[in-house]
Amino acid sequence: MVYVCWAWVVVSEIDVDVEDELIRAMREELEGVVAKELCDSVSAGVTGVLVASVRIQRLYFVIRATIMGLMSALITFIVVWYLGMIDVAEAVFLGIFVFVVSLVVSRLFDKQIVRVSKKIVTFLNKHRRLRTFVLKNL
Repeated sequence: MVYVCWAWVVVSEIDVDVEDELIRAMREELEGVVAKELCDSVSAGVTGVLVASVRIQRLYFVIRATIMGLMSALITFIVVWYLGMIDVAEAVFLGIFVFVVSLVVSRLFDKQIVRVSKKIVTFLNKHRRLRTFVLKNL
């Protein structure tokens, strides 16, 4: 009977974009778990990494959406304060412009957002009720 560790094949032969922080972090965690477990309980290890990855991605979305919303509100407030008032057409164009600017700025700080998300997930792992609230309700 031959026992083959399929996770080593998946990790080593997968074609990923190494520039993406989320993929790089997940790959490093997966390789660490597979190396630790030595293929005894690879399924549990892979499931653990995937659960952590999903938590990080959900939290990443919440953090990024919050940053984008705050930037959009600030830019809109400044423009309306400067102009005094805007009509519907100006509001539509301002909304599109503000969304694009906030999206670009949040992508520029992608690496830092991923790092903060991982730290927050580590903190939330120690506080189960808070983790459940944040990841399910936000």
